[in-house]
Amino acid sequence: MLSRDFAEVKKLRSAGNFASALPLVHSSKIESDEDAFEAMICLFVSGNLEAVLGQVGRHEWKSKWSRNASQALVGLIAHKDSREALSLARTAASEPGIPYDAVALYLILLHTNRLIDEAQAYIRARLQDPPPGEVLLCVALAEIACATGNWVGAYSLALSVLSRDMNNFRALLISSLAGYELGNIHESLGYAIRAHRIAQAVPAVALQLMRCQNKIGDYYAAIAAFNGLGSAEKVPPELHAELGVAYSGLGDREKAVDAYQNALRTERKSILALRNLLELYVNSGAGEDLRRLVKQHEADIHGNTDCVQLLGLDCLKRGDLDGSFDMFRKCLSLTRRVDYFPGWPVPEPRIRHDYEQLQLLQQRGRLTESAALALPVLKRYYDRTGDVGKAFYPEGNDAQALRGALGEFHYWPDAPFSGKALGETDYDALEASYFRNAPSLVVIDDFLTSSALLELRRFCEEATVWKSQYGNGYVGTFLSEGFCPRVLLAVADELRRAMPSVFGDHALIQAWAFKYDQRMRGTNLHADLAKVNVNFWITPDSACEDRETGGMVVYDVPAPRNWSFQDYNNNRAKIDAYMKERGARPHRVPYRENRCVLFDSTLFHATDELHFKPGYSNRRVNLTLLYGKALHF
Repeated sequence: MLSRDFAEVKKLRSAGNFASALPLVHSSKIESDEDAFEAMICLFVSGNLEAVLGQVGRHEWKSKWSRNASQALVGLIAHKDSREALSLARTAASEPGIPYDAVALYLILLHTNRLIDEAQAYIRARLQDPPPGEVLLCVALAEIACATGNWVGAYSLALSVLSRDMNNFRALLISSLAGYELGNIHESLGYAIRAHRIAQAVPAVALQLMRCQNKIGDYYAAIAAFNGLGSAEKVPPELHAELGVAYSGLGDREKAVDAYQNALRTERKSILALRNLLELYVNSGAGEDLRRLVKQHEADIHGNTDCVQLLGLDCLKRGDLDGSFDMFRKCLSLTRRVDYFPGWPVPEPRIRHDYEQLQLLQQRGRLTESAALALPVLKRYYDRTGDVGKAFYPEGNDAQALRGALGEFHYWPDAPFSGKALGETDYDALEASYFRNAPSLVVIDDFLTSSALLELRRFCEEATVWKSQYGNGYVGTFLSEGFCPRVLLAVADELRRAMPSVFGDHALIQAWAFKYDQRMRGTNLHADLAKVNVNFWITPDSACEDRETGGMVVYDVPAPRNWSFQDYNNNRAKIDAYMKERGARPHRVPYRENRCVLFDSTLFHATDELHFKPGYSNRRVNLTLLYGKALHF
C-alpha cells in the first residue's frame, strides 16, 4: 500500500503535474515496495529514464512482484532483451493484488513484443472494467485497442485520461489516431497539434501531424512539420513517406520521388512510400522506372494488395487485359489470406444478402464445400430477419462461425470473354455532347452487348465477393476483393479507347459494384475523387416497379477542389449547405437495364428512390468505373 506521500505522488503524476510530483519523489521516504515502484513509474512516465536506472539497487525489494516488475521496467528502458523483460512482467502480473501500474507495464511489454492476442486475453479475463483513475493503465489499454483496430474503445480510454491530464501526449496521440480512423480529420488534427506542442521531437507525433495535414491538403504545413525534426538522416521512413505525399500533392514530382526513395532506403521499408511511388510511376507512364522499382522491391510489392492492384491497373492502361486479370486475381488471393471479418455487429441486410446468394448457388448446383457449411450457419440468423434495423452479435464459437460464413470467398466464377463488350453507339457524338452539356453528363442506353450484360449479371449474382457493407443496407465489392471478371476489364478498356477526348490519359483508378436492399435507400449525396465516373445498371427492367425512379440524381455543382475526402464524400450537412448556397439543380436519370450514366465525377450525385420487387435477383445492381483523379483523397 502506498504511503501518504507516494499516494500524493501518484495523484500528481496522474494529473500530469510533474513539477510537483518529482520534487516530492526525491524528498519523500520510501516505506514499502509500492512506494519504491511508484517512484520508478513516476520517473518513467515523466521521461526521466536515467533517473529510473539510477534507482536500481537503492531499495531492497521484499515482494516477488515488485522485484520482477522493477527489473522488467529497467529492461524496457535499457533496451535489453524485451522477451526477458516481458517474462518478468508476466510473472509479476500473475500475482493477485498487484498495483495496476505493474499490470500496465505488462501490457506495454506485450505491445512491444507484438503479442496482442495475449494482451487481449488478459484484458478480457481481468480488466473488463478498468479503474478510470489509473492513467498509465488506461493509456496502455488504449494502445492495445489501437493495435486491434478498436478505435472507439481507444478513443474512449484516451478521453478518460485527458479528463485527468489534459496534456498527456500519449492520450492526445491516441485520440488523434482514433479520430483519423473514425473519419473526423479536423478533430484528429486538433489533437495532433496539441500533442506536437508537448512532444515535438517524438517521431510518432510528427508523423500523425503530417498525416492529418496531408489529408486535408495542407501540404506546406506537413513539410514544415518534417523540417522541424532536424536531421533528415535520422528521421524514420514513415515520415519521409508522408513528405512524399506532401510534395506529390503540390505537384512536385521530383521531390516526391526523392522523399519516397529515402523512405525505401532503410531496412524497414514504408509500404505507403512503395505504394505511392508505384502509383506515381503508373500514372505518369514511367515504364522503365516502374520496372526498376518492381525488380528492386519485388517481394514487398507482390505481397501487398494495393501494390498488386496498381500493377493490374498499369497492365489495363497498356491494354494487357490478361496481365491485368492475373494481377487482380492475385489481389483476391492476398485478400483471402486475411481473416475477412465483417463489421460487428452484423446488420440484418447483410445476413439476408449472403444467405439468399448461397441459396441461389444451391439452386444452380454451384454450392462449394465451404458454402454448404456456411448455409446452415446463416440460416439460423436469416430465420430471425425482417427488421432492417436489427443487428446480430453472437459470442464465442457462434461469433467465429458467423464471421467465417460471411468472410469466406466461397465461389468465384472465372468465365472467359471474347468479342465486343460495348454495344453499338455513336461515341463521337457522345463525346461532343459530353463537352457541350452543362453539367458534363451523357446517358448511354444499350451500353453493353447482350453477352457482356449476361456475363456481368451472372458474375454479380453468383460471385461471393460482396464483403463491404454500408449503413443504408447495400453491399459492395471492389477490384482488390475479387470484382475483376474478364468482361469488366474488357468494358473498361474498350470505353477508354472509344472516347479518347473524354478520357485522354486518365486511366482506370478503381472499379466497384453495389447491390441494394429493396427495403432501404441507396448511396447518399456525395462526390467521388475521379475525373470521369461511369455508372451503369444491370438488373432486368422487370425488377423496377417505378419507371420514373430507381436510377440516380446528378447535380450541376461540383465539389470544391480544396475539400477533403471526408467533406465531399460523407459530410452531408456541409454538402447540403454548400448546395443550397450554390443553387444546385438536380438532373434525374431514371433506371433502365443496361443504361450507363457517364459524368464528371466531382459533381455531387446520389441514388434515386428505390422501388424494386422483392427477391434476390431483383436487387438493383450498379457498377462504377472511375478514371483519373481530380480531388483529394
